[in-house]
Amino acid sequence: MSTETYILLKSKKRKGLDLFYERYAKALFRYATQNWKTDEDLAWELIYQTLDSIIEKIDQYQFESEAKFSSFVLTVFLNRIRNQYRQAKNHPSTISLEENSTELLQEVDEEIPESLLMGKLNLALQKLEDWERMLLLLRAQQMPYAEIARYIDKPENQLKVYYQRLKIKLEKDINLIQGGQHEN
Repeated sequence: MSTETYILLKSKKRKGLDLFYERYAKALFRYATQNWKTDEDLAWELIYQTLDSIIEKIDQYQFESEAKFSSFVLTVFLNRIRNQYRQAKNHPSTISLEENSTELLQEVDEEIPESLLMGKLNLALQKLEDWERMLLLLRAQQMPYAEIARYIDKPENQLKVYYQRLKIKLEKDINLIQGGQHEN
């Protein structure tokens, strides 16, 4: 059985930091530089900020497994990246964005009206497990299945099947909710 990163981090041991770096830092770095087109220095800064905030608040959380902790780490990191991009939108010299990244940022930042469809989507998403929501989120950001497999404890080839099934399930759930046949 492998040592759980979050247990070592909770004990504030140096081993926890080393294990965090080994398991997460390089993957987060690749994700930030390849998918979000951040420069290397900014990517490392965001990783260290993520680690600092996790260490600062880790005693407030309980994790069932390393997979749950991985999802937590990725969520915190994605929030850091999004915050950085929002700041960059207000201060363009803060970060360099490629043209398609800017368009993505504008789509994310635009306020989405609380429509009936968004409410239905939210209800359907709440019915999913954490790893299923993570899979949908990461694929929506075009993260490769191999990279997602590092955060979700499922084989890469199975993730492809799960993703297709989840899209169908989500569409079906939204249609059921739309038709008023929602089950609680």
